[in-house]
Order: sequence, then structure tokens, then C-alpha cells
Amino acid sequence: MRRLFKEIAAFIFGRTYYAVIIGHIGSGDHYDIASQIHATAASADAHRRRIEQTRSFIYIETVTFRSRKAYPIAPH
Repeated sequence: MRRLFKEIAAFIFGRTYYAVIIGHIGSGDHYDIASQIHATAASADAHRRRIEQTRSFIYIETVTFRSRKAYPIAPH
């Protein structure tokens, strides 16, 4: 029953996705969305932790959005 409700909600409102916004170190206020769209908050959080270990980018925030389009999400 729960799965049916989730599918109906996804059809009406769209599926929830997560995107990580990053900043380029040394470029002032240049921000981008990282190259991956995540289906779960845990996956986006793991990506945030990987970004924080680099010297090229800084983590700005994670944003959520809904889309009726089903994006193919690659396993990480």
C-alpha cells in the first residue's frame, strides 16, 4: 500500500531529487551545480563529503527539487 501511495504522489507531484551546489576555490563567487543528480539524501550527503576532501571545490548547499521526469540514477 505504501508503494502505491508513493507512486501516486510521484505521478502528481513528481519525484524528489537532490543536487549539490559547489563553489570554485579562488574564483570569487562562481558557483555551479555538481555533475550528479541524486535520488536520495544519503547519496547527496556522501557526495558532499567527497567534495569537502578536494582542494578545488567547496560545498555550498544541497538543494531538493521535484520532477515528473524519471532521471536514470547511476549507482555510486
